[in-house]
Amino acid sequence: MKLRFSFTVKIIIPNLVIAALFLWIFLTELGSGNTPVIALSAAGIAASILVGVIHIVWFKRPLDRVRKLVIQLTRGNLPSFRASKASDEIGDLEKNLEKYVENLQDLTRFTRAMASGDFTGKFEKQSREDELGEALLSLRENLMDSLKETESRRREEENRTWTANGLAKFSKLFREAEDDLRELSGELMKELVAYTEADVGALFITTESGDGPPLLEVTGSYAFDRGKFIRRSFEFGEGLVGRAALEKEPIYVTDLPKEYIKIRSGLGEDVPSSLLLVPVMLDNNVLGVIELASLGEMPAHQIEFIRQLGDALATTLSKVKANLQSRELFEQMKKQAEELASQEQVFMQNLEKLEQAKQDAARREEKLQEEIERLRRSSTS
Repeated sequence: MKLRFSFTVKIIIPNLVIAALFLWIFLTELGSGNTPVIALSAAGIAASILVGVIHIVWFKRPLDRVRKLVIQLTRGNLPSFRASKASDEIGDLEKNLEKYVENLQDLTRFTRAMASGDFTGKFEKQSREDELGEALLSLRENLMDSLKETESRRREEENRTWTANGLAKFSKLFREAEDDLRELSGELMKELVAYTEADVGALFITTESGDGPPLLEVTGSYAFDRGKFIRRSFEFGEGLVGRAALEKEPIYVTDLPKEYIKIRSGLGEDVPSSLLLVPVMLDNNVLGVIELASLGEMPAHQIEFIRQLGDALATTLSKVKANLQSRELFEQMKKQAEELASQEQVFMQNLEKLEQAKQDAARREEKLQEEIERLRRSSTS
């Protein structure tokens, strides 16, 4: 069986051995009457015991502090601990324990910050061999990547919902659209500027100009300074509006010239930071161009939304134009029919007059024949 002694016993055993040796000398010399040896041995006994007690006090007090600290650490508690100013081995142990406790406290603060969603805290490994610090830093990177991915998916879902709601909103507006292009254009730009939080907007519709090239004429605008907005039409390829129609591709510009357009607000006039032009096409034919300007940047999902809106608008414009053409054709046919009916009425009136004149001529001829017959009879008689 292996004997186990406490730390106190282990410290005092050498002193007890020395004290026992002095005690043996003391007892041996006590009967001989050797007073100096007896006194020296008695002093040795007292000194050995005193030195043992001093050793116990010197070693046990700091070790008790270390023992209590280790007990608290094993329980998961992080007490405040300051090392003594001793420069011996125990002092080095306390200093290392102090650094260890501070490191654990830093780890706790760092972990709690990450748990609350704050990943900006600074933490440095104690050394290259600091596996726990390396694991926490790796955990932070993984959590940040996961958070970014989650946030990205959330924004994408919000953008998809925003786009779907916008398309449904404007589809309803298109379904309720009547055959007035200008009323439709004005209402569309008003709602579109508000929905995208842009600042100004205009809709240009392609119109035929007789034998000349087609023109893009503004049929609806919102928040434009009409005094500044002088150009009301563009040819294909002319200006940014005509260029978007000619290239049949959206144009997004963030470095607009100062003289292009200005946006008025309560703070004065500013040049827009971004400009978007989206051609409205159906079967590769450009039916118009949507123009939006903003004092801020336009997100990518808004640009894609306006492009999709342009496709839906193209179908509506085609329908409205077809209805207008049908109405014009009907009005033209109605006018022609009325003119034809009027001409037919005039013709019938003329025919009646001609028939009446013919009857009058027949009666006059009949009267003339009677007169000739009468004169012949008169001359015969």
